[in-house]
Amino acid sequence: MTRVRWLVAAALVAAAVLVVIVFVSRGGRRRVPHIPVPSATVYGANVNWLFDDESYTSAEIDSQLAGLQATGATTARTDALWERSEPAPPSDGVHHYDWAFDDGIVTALAEHDLRWLPIVDYAPAWATVDPSLLHSPPASPADYAAYAGALAARYGPGGIFWREHAALPQLPAQEFEIWNEPDNPEFWAPAPNPAVYARLYLDARAAIDASDPSAIVLVGGLTNPPEFLPAMLAADPSLRLEIDGIAIHPYSPSPAGVLGRVARARAVLDQLGLVRVPLYVTEFGWTTSPPGALDYAPAAERPAYIQTAISQLALSGCDLGSIILYTWATPDVDHSNSQNWYGIDPSGGGGSADVTAFTNALHAAAQARGDGGGGAATGSCTG
Repeated sequence: MTRVRWLVAAALVAAAVLVVIVFVSRGGRRRVPHIPVPSATVYGANVNWLFDDESYTSAEIDSQLAGLQATGATTARTDALWERSEPAPPSDGVHHYDWAFDDGIVTALAEHDLRWLPIVDYAPAWATVDPSLLHSPPASPADYAAYAGALAARYGPGGIFWREHAALPQLPAQEFEIWNEPDNPEFWAPAPNPAVYARLYLDARAAIDASDPSAIVLVGGLTNPPEFLPAMLAADPSLRLEIDGIAIHPYSPSPAGVLGRVARARAVLDQLGLVRVPLYVTEFGWTTSPPGALDYAPAAERPAYIQTAISQLALSGCDLGSIILYTWATPDVDHSNSQNWYGIDPSGGGGSADVTAFTNALHAAAQARGDGGGGAATGSCTG
């Protein structure tokens, strides 16, 4: 996905013990949000270009995913495109889904021991507020929620897909990200609306929860949480008891800037009274062309940026549920298009200095946390 951004954040309300509370809200059942422990932090990369671009062959996808697997990554984030799965509106009130696109993603990832983190996004034309706008939001939260619930029923634990593909490594989706950058007008056109998004999140969460009560449902990749998150809570205070987590996209010109944006997101959550709420960094990274582009880093410097950023985030003490780089592979063809140069693995595969830096950072993080012990937090969120 292309991106423009500011910053990102996460939210969840929790207790010190695991308690399940069931009550009625918007006609659905609710539970106390999850609080993943720091040792649960997962590492991975976005792989959206491999599947969304439709220019990669099956052999190329296999080669790229084998390379990602070799780094030690365990999670791959990419779109679960509603527009691909339900191109036609419901018939007589019944939704009909074509799962070929999503099945292909999950199969390819599972074959390389990679767990899918789906971004439940982008409405088909029939379901948008304004079909003339790219990435117009859903006109009906109920239709979107129906797709989200069906997605969880198919790809969550014990889901239909896994029962039909018992020979695959069983790696069901555990988190579902609700839309991508809903606070960014590029992805919520023509302008973000915290109140409307809050309702979309709540409806989708209820539908996913009905299919998989263990699922972690993420507010989708905020770029400006200091503004958007308080506005969501002001629009619907019940969110304080509903949100499982909030993904953030802390892009910055430098690793220090990335860490600073994450720390700021943590501070905002604390100010809102959402203490010990884990953040999910689901995008950060740099393009290497053209010079001067948003998020530009010289190719010779990007490996150090990647390794430094991951290492600092791992020890930040910011309670991160995930650290996911943007992105694993891009076409690398048009030097005037910055989106073509975020990928760290060359289009022909074979590795790079960026891949080596990414691998080293993941191995260092694994060594720091040991066998589930967790590394000692020494970063900007430790007080």
